[in-house]
Amino acid sequence: MRAIQSIALAATLLLGGQAYAAGFSGSSPHCRFVEDASELVNYASVKELKTEVLTRYEHAAEISNSDRAIYSQSPLYVWANQAKISCAKSYGYLRMARKWRKKPDDVMLQKCECFYQRMMAYLGH
Repeated sequence: MRAIQSIALAATLLLGGQAYAAGFSGSSPHCRFVEDASELVNYASVKELKTEVLTRYEHAAEISNSDRAIYSQSPLYVWANQAKISCAKSYGYLRMARKWRKKPDDVMLQKCECFYQRMMAYLGH
């Protein structure tokens, strides 16, 4: 009986944590939809855009490796890692966009911005 209660508690915590991290709690106003994140997409210069995306990537990487995020009770660690990954992908694409003669990937830029905003919200800035 005790084992069943433990499994039920673990499942409840896991599902509750995932819903909270995904923003289903209704408490986070950041990026309900990816289209709401348009700051990076509106940069005029690709050079400035690359610099900003790289800065966000480096900050997210630093936060994701910090004890504050790793041992946090909030989903700070999750959003720091998501921001790190999406900003790294965006930066890599921006580095090759000129060579391929393509415009930047707006969806990945919006994800980078959105996840970074969520990370900053849980960081307390």
